[in-house]
This record gives sequence, C-alpha cells and structure tokens, in this order.
Amino acid sequence: MGSFSLKRSCYRRWYVMVPLLLITAWYSYHFYGVVQPVYDGKSVIGLTAPNFRVPDTGPGQEVRGNGLLYIGGAQLIAEQTALGLREPSVVDRVVAAGGVPWYVSKTVPLNAGQLPLITIDVTAGKPAAVTKTLEVILAQTQVTLRSLQQQAQVPEDQMMTPFLVSPPGVPTASYAARLPSTAQRFLAGVALSILLTVLVDVLLTHRKSRTQERQQALVGASAGPNPAYPPDAAGQ
Repeated sequence: MGSFSLKRSCYRRWYVMVPLLLITAWYSYHFYGVVQPVYDGKSVIGLTAPNFRVPDTGPGQEVRGNGLLYIGGAQLIAEQTALGLREPSVVDRVVAAGGVPWYVSKTVPLNAGQLPLITIDVTAGKPAAVTKTLEVILAQTQVTLRSLQQQAQVPEDQMMTPFLVSPPGVPTASYAARLPSTAQRFLAGVALSILLTVLVDVLLTHRKSRTQERQQALVGASAGPNPAYPPDAAGQ
C-alpha cells in the first residue's frame, strides 16, 4: 500500500483515526506526568602521599619509599584505584552495605601540582540510595588503595591515603529520561493508530465489495432469462 493509499485510508476512516490519536495524546500526557525522577550524586576523593620526607641517608643505608610513585607516579595509583573500585568483589561489598552497583569511578586528568583525584558518580531511583552508595564507596576506596599498595609491598608509613575532597551533597533530581520516553510512546501510539485505521479500512472496504457483489447477483437472478436468447434457442 503506497503513501497515497495510506493517506486516503486515514482520511476515509477519520472517525477511527481521530479517537485513537486522542487516546494516544492522553496516554502520553499522563505518562509524562507520572514518570518518577532519578537522582544523581557525586563525590570527589583525593589521594595524598605521607606528610613527611625521608632524610638523607649515608651510603649503603636503606631508603624507604613508595615504589609505585617512582614507577608511574600518583596518577597511576589513582587510575588503578578507580579500576579496583569496579572489581566484582568491591561491587558486591557496596551492594551488601546498602548501595547500588551501577556507580562510575574515574580519575580526573592530573595537572602540574595537583593531587590525584577520583570522582564517583551515582544515579539511583531514591536519594537515600545515592547517599548511601557514596558513603560506602569512600570506605571501599581506603580498602582498595591499601590492598593495591600492599601487593606492591609498599611500606605502611609510605602508603598513599584517601581523603574526601568533595563530600556528597543532597542528590539532585533529574528528568532527563522523561521526554525521550514520552516521545517514544507517543510515536508508537501514532504508528499503532495508523495501522489500526488501515486495517479497519481494508476490512470495511472488503465487506462493502462483497455486499455489492451479492446485491448484483441477486439483481441478476431476479431479472430472469434474457428474452433475446430463450433457453431452447440457446440449447440448439
């Protein structure tokens, strides 16, 4: 069926199309009003080195230090910690403590003289879940960072430690997904309305054609044989 036939069907069955579109518009408006918001929260965690320096030592004496800082610097430790926070075991502990598992942990590009930073972004359906997740991840950051340095055999007094740079504030409500969801449902409703209208038009048109054929057959039968061709003459 071409676009012209489609338009003609919708125009011919406007009494079917219009109510369906009104129902679609009402449903979309109702859905837009009842969609619940999602809540976003963010926290920033910094990593700091020990607050003392190792004094100069004489030849042959041991120099204590953090080997990870010598290899890749503080940014390497921050990146490995951010990745560690997404390990399945850490996610399981966050969920067990009342948090949500779909948080995002990533590092901030390090500028000269800047401390390494890890940002934690959380989105959930309830503000309490956002706040709880951020609180739990802060504790898990300390565990993850310590475990990472222990594996590298960093001395206890040379380990980097986390501290809260930006504490979690009140989660903000977001309706970003409401408009696309409503638009999708509205377009689906319009497409369904067109489809149903076309189906009704096809059925009614087919029914009308069959009715006309039966009427023509009845008219032909009631008219009787053609006098110009009598049955006996036709049989000869």
